[in-house]
Amino acid sequence: MGRLRQGLTTAILFAAMTGPAGAAELTRIQSAEPDDPFALQISVRWDHTQERATISREQAYAPAATTEDLNELRYSRVQNDFVTRVALALYTDVELHAELPYSFTDDVAWRFGTRNGMPVSASTSSIATNGIDAMGQACAVSPCPLFPVSGKDTTVFHGGKLGDLRAGLAWAIFNDRRDDTKPTWLVGLDVTFPTATLYDPATGRNGLWQSPNAVDSNRAPSGEKVWRYDFYTALSKRIGPVDPYVKAHVTAVLPSSSTYSNCDHVGDLAIPANGAPAQMTLAAITNCSSSKWKDDAKAKLPFVAGLTFGTELVPFEDTAEGQKVSFDFRAFADYTSSSRFYNELTDASGKLHYTDAYLTMGGFAGVYLKASRWVSLQATASLATKTSHWLSGESLGKGKGSVPACSDLSGASACADLNPNFDWRYDAPGNRFRISEVSVFSVGVAGVLTF
Repeated sequence: MGRLRQGLTTAILFAAMTGPAGAAELTRIQSAEPDDPFALQISVRWDHTQERATISREQAYAPAATTEDLNELRYSRVQNDFVTRVALALYTDVELHAELPYSFTDDVAWRFGTRNGMPVSASTSSIATNGIDAMGQACAVSPCPLFPVSGKDTTVFHGGKLGDLRAGLAWAIFNDRRDDTKPTWLVGLDVTFPTATLYDPATGRNGLWQSPNAVDSNRAPSGEKVWRYDFYTALSKRIGPVDPYVKAHVTAVLPSSSTYSNCDHVGDLAIPANGAPAQMTLAAITNCSSSKWKDDAKAKLPFVAGLTFGTELVPFEDTAEGQKVSFDFRAFADYTSSSRFYNELTDASGKLHYTDAYLTMGGFAGVYLKASRWVSLQATASLATKTSHWLSGESLGKGKGSVPACSDLSGASACADLNPNFDWRYDAPGNRFRISEVSVFSVGVAGVLTF
């Protein structure tokens, strides 16, 4: 123990005495210097993310008019991306950067879960024993399952395509490498462009409402065709071998001209076809295009706001040789607002759903090895969870008088207030879906060249 303590003390003292220190990795940018106006960084990164969760569904009990969440599904998603990133110094402490991911795999799977220690089966699952269509009417042939599910994974495969291009500007208003009386203060704006191919979850479904992308040889794209504007600011201040930092960000998500909507297929989904029950109400045919609903029937996109706190520990640094070893530890939390958009039910149901607001909280660890001023390696890992939240639960419609009178769910004027996205199987109290026990594990490995 004495030798270990002595070694650590020596490394810390050495790191504190090796000359001017750089900023934490989170606040580091490329900068054009008077003696070196060209600064370029190219990195390639592999990202692996795995999400697991439990999906439950309300069960209504009469005559007490109570509900209880009963486990239905185990959900998983596995992503593997190869990301190329380029960062170029435009001026002193001003950086232009861009990155483009290539998705190797993005596979979503679900199967029957467990309930009270016993496996759920086709005879006990409300998904498999469902007997109504989207209009709340009895199916012509009952039962009419909501979507295929069994004791083995049912998978919708995505991948083999480029993702959305992301580009942005970052400016270090202060830089503690230039003035050690001030922290490094970074502000930036990243824009995600809707360049990836749109994922249409409803097209090509068969009479069992199975996705055509349920086979590995027919992978779907993952594009959402939305614009994302991520504004962020971060502070870090190197104190010897310790570099604490904090970051805040807000992300606005805005639609493009190609953003998907449930109304895109209303003519097909509201009419039973291929043996599948109606997937939208008949009233939706009229209401999707009515002046009363206009944009209200389209996708409703979320916004995200978050905070990150962390510190970078530097046991070794030699600025003369451009060498550095550092360890990064952080905690983060993001708030995602309610929305009507792609969620964990979309691949199974073929629809956009209402998603309740939720928090994502987790921890992150990273190791950064800088062999020289030109070459470095990075390895990171994170573990996060999401708070339990609803995956369905559209409002019935507008107004309190006319919607209940719409008993036949036709396209008549009596149904003009009915929300065209409302589906009695997913959104009525007693039928809503909820996600819980979410775990998200990610690892990443990157190689970086700096010129």
